[in-house]
Amino acid sequence: MPPHVSLLIIDSDKSSRETIEATLKPYADTIKIIGSVATFIEGEVSIQRAEPNVIILELTDIQQGANDIRLLLAKHPRTSIIVSSSEKSSEWILTAMRAGAVEYLLRPIIQQELLQALQKVGRFGFTKPAEEKHHGKIISVYYPIGGVGTTTLAVNLAASLATEGTRVALVDLNLFSGDISTFLDVNPTYTLSSVTSNIARLDANFLMSVMTRHSSGPFVLTEPVEVDEAISITPEQILRILEFLKGIFTYVIVDCGGALADCNLAIFEKSTTILFTTALSLPALKNTKRYLVAMERRGFHKDRLKLIVNRYLPKADIQIKDAEKVLGFTVFQTIPNCYDDVINSINKGMPVVKLLPRSPVSKSIEALAEMVK
Repeated sequence: MPPHVSLLIIDSDKSSRETIEATLKPYADTIKIIGSVATFIEGEVSIQRAEPNVIILELTDIQQGANDIRLLLAKHPRTSIIVSSSEKSSEWILTAMRAGAVEYLLRPIIQQELLQALQKVGRFGFTKPAEEKHHGKIISVYYPIGGVGTTTLAVNLAASLATEGTRVALVDLNLFSGDISTFLDVNPTYTLSSVTSNIARLDANFLMSVMTRHSSGPFVLTEPVEVDEAISITPEQILRILEFLKGIFTYVIVDCGGALADCNLAIFEKSTTILFTTALSLPALKNTKRYLVAMERRGFHKDRLKLIVNRYLPKADIQIKDAEKVLGFTVFQTIPNCYDDVINSINKGMPVVKLLPRSPVSKSIEALAEMVK
């Protein structure tokens, strides 16, 4: 955490306030507690005297708490609010996050969880000056309709890139038929719609607080739960989210599908590399030809647009050279057809590159990861 982070505690429980103060005492050279008060009204007075970077706010009523969060952020938009509550329900957590809280801690507050929350705020809210801003690569994996394995490729590419010291985001922007949560067997409290519904408050700190770290390495932002939520997502929101993500992560892997319009065009505009994924079948190649031509017309050329052949069988009726001739594209990489290995990995919620690293499909995706670095 950077030096001179100022913090205000608003908590009706004196022992809870004292516990927080004791936890932070060893970090006095980094965190300055400007006040420790029992009521929201007292807190407002303290904020007026010295606007804090961070507020730790107790929630006892979710509607009132959400209103308090919104009020604070309207007056002090650069302040990060960490809330604490005894209520474990996802409705409370989501309401608080949508109101603008960056972290939700369960009471009694565990020392390590508090420190981790403050580390998030410090690392992503106050650190690097603009000239040191990181710019990661955005790699989108696309096919307009389902059935060729874009999610398999996206999940495993993200896991391959997420080596020690390399931060990787995996984002499901296949808005109406996303499957990343199923492939990784995760059921996160927050999804993409948790971010887009709070887009006015969007910053790197908030993004990190709603993403789920999978055991295979990537930080995951999953697809919207409800179709109505997906319908409301706009290209402008997608652009903002991707811009923040590339400032945090070395690689951002995006799983996407659907029409060549709106949100998908926004994704491609931000993408360093577009991995157009297809298969060696007549219907797939016919569709691929149509879309590759359309994408080139829209300015997505071969320097960024790469062709991936998934489920490749060397002895298939249609050969790579035939596909390249028809499509006018050189195949960037082939992924072999190892159906049993892939299905086994999906059923276990673990990318095949981690579950079965010696599988031919794992080796080909690991090679692809090296090619896109």
